[in-house]
Amino acid sequence: MTHKKNVPTIDLDALFDGAVSSGLVSQDVMTTLSGDLGSFVVAGAAGRALEDLDAAEVTLVTLMVDVSSSIFGNQLADAVCEAQNLLLDNLQTSPQADELMLALWLFDDQQRVVHAYVPVEDATRLDGNNYLGGGATSLYDTWIDGLMANVAYAQQLRDGGTPCRSLAVVITDGEDTTSRRSAVDCARLSRDVLASERFTLGFVGVGAVVDFRSVASAMGLPDDCVAVDIDPSPESLKRLLRQVSMAAIELSVGSLSTARGFF
Repeated sequence: MTHKKNVPTIDLDALFDGAVSSGLVSQDVMTTLSGDLGSFVVAGAAGRALEDLDAAEVTLVTLMVDVSSSIFGNQLADAVCEAQNLLLDNLQTSPQADELMLALWLFDDQQRVVHAYVPVEDATRLDGNNYLGGGATSLYDTWIDGLMANVAYAQQLRDGGTPCRSLAVVITDGEDTTSRRSAVDCARLSRDVLASERFTLGFVGVGAVVDFRSVASAMGLPDDCVAVDIDPSPESLKRLLRQVSMAAIELSVGSLSTARGFF
């Protein structure tokens, strides 16, 4: 489940140098991750061309959704798809819809960038035809690559004169099992982007088997950035994803502080 075709040409080094200069990430984090950022980050950062953007300001939403085998074994796939569709409904009908762009990632033991940053009206809806997987869980790798793709595209926007804010959310039902990176690597990056006051983060843990608050804490997410649905159903996941959509909308209008979580 890889995404390696038609990868655009993006100068990641220049974008990340700009992100360091603007205080979005630290040089220490870039030094740690520098050799480990490649085609997935490029694919995830390949958003809509700057000249095609009409909004004066933009909010970037990165949604990373687990498709590992346990999602299907626990019969959660339909609930996840319904909740993601509701999130898109809320974003698309918001008065701020023109200022919201969404990138969609799926991950099991590998990652797939379904699409990079597009207006929410063009975002893909998950269903039984495209929400497919079945491997293990590359949670840490996906978190780092998804955040760094957001950092890179946000830097492109800022370089082009478009201010932006960012929201990154992961939905998972398991612990990491296959990543090359560690929870410590995730924590360094999470703390950097939160300290920049331009990022809001969210972690949705699904099920009662894993201590998701400990997992998220080890990845650098404060407790108010974490929600755990211990008895998931379509309605309970919809409630959580509704909170995500409201956070994106409030972030867009400046009424959500990036200094705190939204759960």
